Amino acid sequence: MKKYQHILSFFGLLTVFSTASAQSISHYFVQMPEKKIPTVKVETRKDLVDFFKNGKSAVMPSAFGGEVILKEMSEDYLLLQTSESADIQLKLLQINDSLRIIAVVTTVAAPLRNSLIQFYSTLWEPIHNIAFPQFTYLDFLDLEKAKALGLADRLNEVSLRNFVAYKFKKDSPQMVVYSSIRKDISPEAQKDFEAVLKDSLTYDWNQGIFYIQKFGK
Repeated sequence: MKKYQHILSFFGLLTVFSTASAQSISHYFVQMPEKKIPTVKVETRKDLVDFFKNGKSAVMPSAFGGEVILKEMSEDYLLLQTSESADIQLKLLQINDSLRIIAVVTTVAAPLRNSLIQFYSTLWEPIHNIAFPQFTYLDFLDLEKAKALGLADRLNEVSLRNFVAYKFKKDSPQMVVYSSIRKDISPEAQKDFEAVLKDSLTYDWNQGIFYIQKFGK
């Protein structure tokens, strides 16, 4: 309870730094500090948003070569492909009726997809008090089923690495966490563990906290 009260108090203070008017994610994308997205200049971001809103191909040259592609955009969500192997998501998350924050997810495939998530106020001030879930490979295994199938003593065979990729849903306060286990283990191990593998976990965001909702497959 004390931890929950601390989170609420923190967000109460954060309200002071939040903008009064409700803006869409495109506004915050354009306002994003260049040091947080150095390959995509402000004018490029404006053009990408305009192209997307007008139903045109939202593709522009990057500052350091290559192309950037605005692939998805809604009122609260944006997905920008920054290179052939990397993308950035921006997601507006509601704290209460008057306060929203921005989640920024950077994902790189090298070759397995792995994500980093950071949180900011709508003035792009960093927020460090979000209790974000931490994942291990065990989160993506049905341990009860593994025990019933006699696989519990072999779980270390799939614990080589644990890369996870986050994907927010547009116009919904949900995040899906995808595991790399299936792509990372050998075909033989995958066949043995097929019945206990979970490809994803789904979380709901509610008043500053991520709650697990269901298992994916």
